[in-house]
Amino acid sequence: MSVNTVSTANSANNANSSASANKSDKTGKTGKHETATAPSYAPEKKTEAIETPKDTVEISEAALDSEKVKGNKDYWKDFDMDAFQTEIRNTLMASINQSKKTLQDAGIEFVKYDEDSILYSGVPKDTKAAEVPEYWNAENTSQRIVDFAMSFRSMAPELSDEEYIEQVRKSVQLGYKLAKKDVGSMPGPSAQLFNDTYNLTMKKFDDLVEQAKKKSGEA
Repeated sequence: MSVNTVSTANSANNANSSASANKSDKTGKTGKHETATAPSYAPEKKTEAIETPKDTVEISEAALDSEKVKGNKDYWKDFDMDAFQTEIRNTLMASINQSKKTLQDAGIEFVKYDEDSILYSGVPKDTKAAEVPEYWNAENTSQRIVDFAMSFRSMAPELSDEEYIEQVRKSVQLGYKLAKKDVGSMPGPSAQLFNDTYNLTMKKFDDLVEQAKKKSGEA
């Protein structure tokens, strides 16, 4: 056997040994090939957060916790009066505009705006309130306004019921003034709807005051 043949055989054996060692390192004790995970270059999917529309009036989480509100005399100081008045104003405007457009198109004479009174004083006698969907009539609109005003009662635990009602009543009255200023002159029936809604709102507050007085007397 020649030297070259032996050298070639040794080289082949060394190559096989090296391959066997590499194979052993990859298979480990199990003798099974481990599959290497190929890197992924696909872009990661990002989940975009969907923003939830916020209400006009925002109440802090602490204010919603009755246990925290109870006995805390500083919460009424945190009450957002501007936002409250704006909501009253928006509610009234939605009601008024429902009737105003229809009556304008019909060519009905308008009652002029005057800033000296919350009510429209120039409404012709015996004028009937504009006919609108039931949701927007004076009874239901006034009830929504009062319900909204009373929903913040827990934020003023230091006030009696009567004191609270009188304070929100003033805010509601200002809301009516702002709404009237925005609307300006209106058709007679629309002006009457405004007046009827205001009068019913005040009556509902009066009824709540009477209930508070009775409750206080019983206590």
